Amino acid sequence: MLANEIFAIDILEIREAFEFTHMTKVPQTSYIMIGVINLRGSVVPIIDLRLKFGMEKGETMVNTCMIIIETVIDGETIVIGVLVDSVKRHQC
Repeated sequence: MLANEIFAIDILEIREAFEFTHMTKVPQTSYIMIGVINLRGSVVPIIDLRLKFGMEKGETMVNTCMIIIETVIDGETIVIGVLVDSVKRHQC
């Protein structure tokens, strides 16, 4: 969820989701890239989806989560994290 709106992502692309954690800021990067984390020895960039979608930057709350996504772009597998307001499980 972002700002009371529900967004979806293919479950097969989600590696994991967890609570907001400490990030290391990287100078001279896009304004949507808010930092990087060390995920079991791999550096993973984190982007703020609110900023990517043109919303105002939100406050970090108790439900703020990071979703780690693994996807293929131009034949190359990439891992990226996205910051969201909360994660909601939808049952079919």
